[in-house]
Amino acid sequence: MDELDIGYRKKPSSLERSALEACCLNAVQGPGIVTLHGVGEDGELVLARAACSVADVLAERGRLSEGEVRAVGAAAAAALARVHDAGFVHGDMKPANLLLSHGGDLWLADLDSAAPADGRVLGHFSPGRLAPGTPALAGADIAALAIALVELSTGILIDPGVSWRASDLRRIGCSPSLSAEISFMLERDGTTRSARSAADMLGRGELGALPAPAARARRVDPTPTVEFMPARPVPPRPPPTASTATDRRSASLWSRFAETRRRR
Repeated sequence: MDELDIGYRKKPSSLERSALEACCLNAVQGPGIVTLHGVGEDGELVLARAACSVADVLAERGRLSEGEVRAVGAAAAAALARVHDAGFVHGDMKPANLLLSHGGDLWLADLDSAAPADGRVLGHFSPGRLAPGTPALAGADIAALAIALVELSTGILIDPGVSWRASDLRRIGCSPSLSAEISFMLERDGTTRSARSAADMLGRGELGALPAPAARARRVDPTPTVEFMPARPVPPRPPPTASTATDRRSASLWSRFAETRRRR
């Protein structure tokens, strides 16, 4: 592996949360999880670098195709299954914590909000992603993933405190099939599927490829987990040529002439 892919150090918000994140990452390391290479003496986590987050793709391109949304959802749900099997709840499922690697994989990251799946109220999560008082159960991650899939499909972050029927999701831009499946993932009556079942359900549709990384990682989330490496170099903008500068002056003169004519 290229040394550029293994040198990122995440500074801890607190030693306690850094220790919890390291514990979770060690327990769930494997496909679909951002790689932890070590922990420094000051609690810094040495993590793999990615090209960008899915949030960067949404910010750069706008909403994703149904096939891309399904691919992201199925991969994220499969990664969540590893977290849940280890006895944890991720607690902060959102597009900014779904990373696209340079090798074409999706990584689940940012487990510093993770908590034991004991049903206690989650203490740390991003505003607007879960309703206040949400218990630390697997269903919380499934609901947050469903909200993220709606956002990727429509560009809209829906209210997590409101019940969303399939017809409501279709109205804001989700496809009919995705609307039915996402609505099922948002159910609060105890029938919410497990992460593994959600991955299977999303994968039965017209599964596309994961989206290509954004050309620029804008870090649209204020607290990114990893340092991003550009997916491809962005060529510098060429300086204006003499003819371009002349054209701009001509356009400016024409604008002033037109404005004078309007005033007469």
